[in-house]
Amino acid sequence: MEVATLSGMIPRIRRRRRGPNPGYLLLGVSAAAAGGFAVLARQVARHETKGVDAGVRREVPKRRGRKAKRAAEALGPLGKPWFHGPVAALLAAYARPRSRAGAAAITMSSAGSAGLTKLFERVLAERKQPPGHPEPDEQSFPSGHALETAAVALTSAYVLAREGRADAWLAAPAALALPVISGAGRVYLDRHWTTDVLGGLLAGVSIAALCAAAYELGPD
Repeated sequence: MEVATLSGMIPRIRRRRRGPNPGYLLLGVSAAAAGGFAVLARQVARHETKGVDAGVRREVPKRRGRKAKRAAEALGPLGKPWFHGPVAALLAAYARPRSRAGAAAITMSSAGSAGLTKLFERVLAERKQPPGHPEPDEQSFPSGHALETAAVALTSAYVLAREGRADAWLAAPAALALPVISGAGRVYLDRHWTTDVLGGLLAGVSIAALCAAAYELGPD
């Protein structure tokens, strides 16, 4: 019984270190990323990023290799709610035995990022997709793939590492790489402009940091 009791206390000891609660720093990160997104959204609305986007698009190979194209297309589901929703639910269940707050943060990252993508489609200035997109009438900025993948991956990695359910040295690089690679795939397939992906990453980081802050500052 004593061993079981001590093992159940380990995550609480890990989270409640001496010194300032990291939740306040995470709130600052969330605000900074949101500020960066707002600045970029304004530049996009004023068409100030057209030169950068067009320049990057010119550098992307026009004749895309079959293997590279298939790899980029295979990453598409990462940014879709029907994919990351169930994945987040599984990761939340994996975190829940040790932390209800952690499970809630992971779930919130999926639902919140999907909701934010829908909100941006309604309130942001309309931006057309690149010519290679099969549905050019859809809102292009920001990239929902980059936004939602970043939010779920970063939140999950943070919570699972803090709870000792994942190795931070493995989880952090994977969580950073997934949204970057997913976003790069959208640019490679000519489905999004580069600043769409950058905007999605900034918004995703803001959501992830906010969810992680709620996990740190909220009750177990």
